[in-house]
Amino acid sequence: MRLRKFRVRAYRCIHDSGEITVGDLAAFVGRNESGKTTILQALTLLNRDEMVSELDLCDELSEELKGEIKLAEGEFELNSDEIRLLKQSFPGLPEMRKIKLFRTNKKPKVQYEFEDIQISEERNGELNSWENFSNQILSFLDTIPNHLRIQIDTKFFEGPPPKNQEVFDSGMAEFSNQFHVIAVQEPKVIEEWEKIYESPENQFSKLLSGESEKSALENFIAAELHPRFVYFSDYKKIYGNINLNEYLREEKGEQVSSIEFVEEFDKAETVRNLFYLAELDIKALDDVKGTPSKCIKLLNTASNRLTKKLNPAWKGDPIHVDLRYNPGNIMSVVISDVHRDGTVTNTGLLNRRAEGFKWTFSFIVNFAAETQRAELKEAILLLDEPARNLHPTQQRGISDLLKSLAGSNQVLYATHSPFMIFDYTPGNLLVVELDKRKHLSKIFYDYWNADDKTLTPILYGLSRGLVESIVDREIGTNSRPVIIVETMSDAMYLNAFDKFLQDPNISMNPLNVVAAYNKNSVLPLAIFYRNHGYKTFILLDNSDESKQISAQLVSNEFSPIQTIFFERDGKNLESIEDYIVLEDYLYAVNQTYEIRLRKEGYSNLTSREVTLKEKKGVLDNLRKIWEEHRDYDWGQFDNEEITRYICEKITLEETDFLSDKTKDQFRSLYRLIAERIRQYQNVMTKSDLAKFQRTRV
Repeated sequence: MRLRKFRVRAYRCIHDSGEITVGDLAAFVGRNESGKTTILQALTLLNRDEMVSELDLCDELSEELKGEIKLAEGEFELNSDEIRLLKQSFPGLPEMRKIKLFRTNKKPKVQYEFEDIQISEERNGELNSWENFSNQILSFLDTIPNHLRIQIDTKFFEGPPPKNQEVFDSGMAEFSNQFHVIAVQEPKVIEEWEKIYESPENQFSKLLSGESEKSALENFIAAELHPRFVYFSDYKKIYGNINLNEYLREEKGEQVSSIEFVEEFDKAETVRNLFYLAELDIKALDDVKGTPSKCIKLLNTASNRLTKKLNPAWKGDPIHVDLRYNPGNIMSVVISDVHRDGTVTNTGLLNRRAEGFKWTFSFIVNFAAETQRAELKEAILLLDEPARNLHPTQQRGISDLLKSLAGSNQVLYATHSPFMIFDYTPGNLLVVELDKRKHLSKIFYDYWNADDKTLTPILYGLSRGLVESIVDREIGTNSRPVIIVETMSDAMYLNAFDKFLQDPNISMNPLNVVAAYNKNSVLPLAIFYRNHGYKTFILLDNSDESKQISAQLVSNEFSPIQTIFFERDGKNLESIEDYIVLEDYLYAVNQTYEIRLRKEGYSNLTSREVTLKEKKGVLDNLRKIWEEHRDYDWGQFDNEEITRYICEKITLEETDFLSDKTKDQFRSLYRLIAERIRQYQNVMTKSDLAKFQRTRV
């Protein structure tokens, strides 16, 4: 079964999640303590044997909880095999493709709903169930002579249904043998018993449990089809040396301080899973450890099995795992890198590898083992913050592992890492957000409606394509020039005015404008793009910091042609805002800060008031004015707010406040950029020609 919809109510910090559609591989994204873990743990309430604690019920809904509330409910989609199995066992029922499960605060067991299918709750004597089969046996015994009847033990048929085929076969065989001994003098009675005993309808595999059609169906689903949620939150790392004495004591249930020989390790799951994958019997090892040749042969076989099972999930070059026995009853886990050319390097103890490597190795060991066990096949895996301590590239490797797991198991996981988000389809990406005033978690199916801080990892994830385009060394030379700018405002103005001017002679459409995070990131960003085949140009203001960046660019083998400073008519400009006529810019300022200015008795700031501050550029002059009014709660002047206002007006085509002079001044900027690109191309062409000529000589 696959979970397709769910709803959680009155559970911890969740009042009501609403109905949430979910895919085969779904990520829950949210800030710390937003409720991601709560969602995953709430889903475990749908496990057959799960218990509900009173402490987990939502305090704010105490009145509602006096009645019966569905704490967790899920709609499950059956696969073709499950549909066929139900049809074979209940041929009289319509075909079922969906089943609903829910657990309430008032009843201990999970309950079922079967769409709109009407299922009888009346006792059905024709039902091929254990109860009816038992009654058939007891009714038959009532027909045999009383002197035989009183000797026969019928406890097997008076108790609960057998747990499995083995218990059924054993009980039936024991009863049949008893019956033959007691009725040995009554061949006709034995003949009648054999008809019942050998009837094909009375095979355990065909017997249902339940006296009504509904109870039989529910019991059948509970026994054969009930989905299982498996929650993982603590991924225990395995290290290099395992103390087998302590491991065996722990296996026996004895209290131990440590399983690891070197590092402390409070549980044996990962060690146990390692041995499970290797198919290593520790008792068999104990028998041969005194004979080196037999011991080495046993461990080599186990090591090869382990390596074969781990490598399909391992990303990058394959590894080889060696299990080695050492004095003191210590098992060492030795890892080697196996390269594509067959060479083997970096052989050493696992505990010498990086923390990320150990975590990845342990994660894969646990999941490879747990998902290979019969009880976890087709289980719904709930992972709380997988790969949280790993490098981004390793997180991406784990995401590939989760994708492969989603083929046989539905995987739902909580994360706040942009590198663990790889599907932006609603239902495969859900946002969990906490309302701190109400201490109430909300789940957004339409995740784009979440608050900005919650959306941060998603937005970074959406930008991953840009990052990958930078670091992909197979990309070759890109024909589109890149302009690195210092601020987001620079990028917004360049793109907005390019569309606004609609001048094909100076259009920047072929260009990529990339805004640096801050001034310190301009240099590395330019180097990254340059090293990956892009014609890279850098647009700078005339601050001292920017002049230092220019010098650093030259020292990193950038041509002076590639560095462009803001200028107009031979004069340096302090910022891109200085390309806008002062009166035009002040119109945007006055509109944006209208309410604040009126409080101070201003109708509008004038160009004379601004220029009187005698700073180099419009932004410094305005910042001076705002500083002078800090006692009046003006705060700081935000030029990005003005940028957004102007660019929005351009988008809406409400540009009457922008003069022709402003347009001309921006045209001069585009001409400057175009000229620098042309100059650079000419220089590079000459350089390439010179290299060609030297090669021919």
